[in-house]
Amino acid sequence: MYGKNQAMMGRAIATAAAALALAGSTALAATSTATAATAHAGPGATATASARAPMPAGALTLGEAATGAHAKVLHHAAGRVNPAATWQVTVIIKSLYTVTPGQCLDADANNGADGTKVQVWRCNGSAQQLWNQYSDGRLESVRFPGMCLDADATNGGNGTRVQLWQCNGTTQQVWFTRPNDAAIYNQRFYNNYNTVLDRDATDTGDGARAQLWTKNWQSQQWWDVIPTIN
Repeated sequence: MYGKNQAMMGRAIATAAAALALAGSTALAATSTATAATAHAGPGATATASARAPMPAGALTLGEAATGAHAKVLHHAAGRVNPAATWQVTVIIKSLYTVTPGQCLDADANNGADGTKVQVWRCNGSAQQLWNQYSDGRLESVRFPGMCLDADATNGGNGTRVQLWQCNGTTQQVWFTRPNDAAIYNQRFYNNYNTVLDRDATDTGDGARAQLWTKNWQSQQWWDVIPTIN
């Protein structure tokens, strides 16, 4: 009898030990899965949150400034960076530089790829001088659909290149202005309103590059955003 009871107790202990081991393995697997999911989602989630950060208080997209905040849905925008964004207006961005009047923000028509130069050129109404303004702050080239006005993310200081780059929803592709302010700011590099869109004043002719520069209240940093008739 004693031997039989001892055998039964041994089987019970073995069964309990197996159950504990199984539970431990399940919990470990769940923890590993959760950790892997967090690692996978982490950087992407952070980047997405950063890209969707709101513009500063009081900021207006160029379209809002040009049209009195009127916006309408662009029905064919599905499939772009932010399908929920609304198209506000197509604009011309005219430089108010007094030394060389009559120039507009222009995408180099000879390129169109990532890194395409953005410059000022005599206003001529061409597609490379037209920009689709969306409610999320991006400015898309009409000449090169899917390409947005972009500040080189590797810099941020004086002389930062302004270029075309594939629209990607990042803050270096968000542009805004403020009431009673002729300057244009980049969300990533606005530096508490001390860095603005600038046309290179060392080149007074067509082809002068667009760049970021410390705000100096000079006319090479003043812009007139003009809505086109749609």
